[in-house]
Amino acid sequence: MMTPTRTRVTARMPQWIIVCAWASFFVALPTALWRILPAIGVPLGTPEAWRAFQDFPGSGTWYALGLSALQLAAAGCCLLLSLNIQRVLPPRTPPRVARTAPIIGGIAGLVGAAILAYLVVASIINWPLVDPFGGQPYDGWAWLCAACYLTAVPWPVLTAAASVGYLARRGRAEATDDTMGRRRPGTTGRRMPVRHYGPDPQL
Repeated sequence: MMTPTRTRVTARMPQWIIVCAWASFFVALPTALWRILPAIGVPLGTPEAWRAFQDFPGSGTWYALGLSALQLAAAGCCLLLSLNIQRVLPPRTPPRVARTAPIIGGIAGLVGAAILAYLVVASIINWPLVDPFGGQPYDGWAWLCAACYLTAVPWPVLTAAASVGYLARRGRAEATDDTMGRRRPGTTGRRMPVRHYGPDPQL
């Protein structure tokens, strides 16, 4: 039996949400790359005493790589805020899960932004302990290190903005959703087929 096709009107993802999501991803990269390179033996001008204390390269390498991997994974999750999560769910996803997935994604983004804000503030307060060049005259490498860390400062702000926009867009999408494929007066957007979740109905 053929499955009846339903359509709904879906609003396009606002461009500013996409920009915030991608910006969140890119601002997280410099810090991770700076941490990885000294860990694998590329000194980047860092003091030898600091590398010896961190055990780079050595046992400390695995900690630095693991921390950077978590940071890059978190940055990658920010990109999900630029997508309609429902469009990437498996076809047989239960309807309730499909409806709540975008809400969970937006809330997770806000929680992540709060955690990132705490880490950024803690890093700023404890910068003398974080800075590999602490207590030494600043040279080009030291300023490059500081610049890499400074790029992460707007990360929680961008993630929070994208998350709030994502949740707000989800609310508007539910208000304009037309499961019978009829366009309500005053709505804009494009028609897209809605996946049928669950077994095919027997006609």
